[in-house]
Parts: sequence; structure tokens; C-alpha cells
Amino acid sequence: MNFLIENAKRAQITLSKYVVIAPLNISNLKIVGGVDVSYKKDFGCASAVAYNIQQDNVVTYTIYCDKVSIPYIPGFLAFREAPLIIKALNKILSKTRLDVLFVNGHGLAHPRKFGIASHIGVVFNMPSIGVAKNLLYGEIIAYGDKKAIVVNGNVVGYVITNNNHKIYVTIGHKVTAEEAMELVLKTWKKAYALPEPIRLADEISRKEVRRLAAKL
Repeated sequence: MNFLIENAKRAQITLSKYVVIAPLNISNLKIVGGVDVSYKKDFGCASAVAYNIQQDNVVTYTIYCDKVSIPYIPGFLAFREAPLIIKALNKILSKTRLDVLFVNGHGLAHPRKFGIASHIGVVFNMPSIGVAKNLLYGEIIAYGDKKAIVVNGNVVGYVITNNNHKIYVTIGHKVTAEEAMELVLKTWKKAYALPEPIRLADEISRKEVRRLAAKL
């Protein structure tokens, strides 16, 4: 597939205008979604997990696998992964609601303020949060005991540490940076490198892609 970067840039700039930064009232949240994609060569499996934050368990999960024609290009992850994630999310939303969605990737910490977490959030008109192990864009500035991720003078997220693990948490859609940080901390167990909704989605997608690869 011929992927046109300039067209993708224009699409991101246009769609970024639909991103909303607003309070979510996280005290009433119950079901947190998590999505991730794993690959074997040109084959990808997306997993969507519905995690009950109050009971600390998985409500349900779905998987969608297909061939992937777009390569990984920093800043354009959504064009590679969103088609798979959208299918997996549509399946899980037919089973349960999601109050907010964690996406393995960035939101506003992006050159055009429209990373994959914002992309998926806007598509589904759903509150979304980006969770990543590495910083794609922006600068880190200390504010008291917090390390903020700043883009064009605005705080779009925070760097969070847990034991020896570090992640970058950013606004995706319909949430504030402070709420995003608080929600991630509520779901992040000390023994793991990622918060539960993302960790579980990653684990499920990895198992599925290995299972299918063994059949090929």
C-alpha cells in the first residue's frame, strides 16, 4: 500500500480540531477499556479489554486480527493500528460500555497534537488516555514533585514512575491531564510495567498473534 505521509499529516491537523479537553468526573467511573496491538511480520492482532476498576477484574475482552499493509512510522501509528483497534472496540462495545479508554500510544504529546489515543477517542467520541513507555514529542518540565509533559507551553500529560518503571501519560480526548494521571495510578500495580487495562490487552494480543502464527 502506498502510504502518503503528507496526506496523513493534513488529516491529523484537521481532525485534531475535534479533540476536547474537559473534566471527566472520574469518581463515578467503573469500566476502563484498554487496547493494544501485537504483530507477527505483516499480521496484527488487536485486543480490547473491559476492566472493572472497582472490582479489579476483566469484564470481557475481544480480539480482531488481520494483515497490516502500513509500516510503523513515528507520528503515524494510528494509520497502522486504528483499523484493527476500531474492529476490536466495536466488538467489545456490543457487549459492554466503556467509561474511558486507555490506548497504548500518545495523545496530545504529538507533533500535530493527534496521536493514536486522540485519534481513537475522536472516532468513538469517547474519553481516552494515551499510555506510552517512551516520549514521542514535547518537553519534560518539573512542577513541584510532578514531571509534566509540555507541548507549546501547555501541560498535556505527566511522566509517572512505579518502582523501576516509567510511563508517559497524556490527554487523548475528553479528559484532563490530572485526571489521566490519577486514573492510570489507580490501575497500575507495582509488579508490572503498565496499568492493568493496557497490560492485559497487551498480554491477550501477544498470545493470540503467537497462536495464529503457529498455524501459518
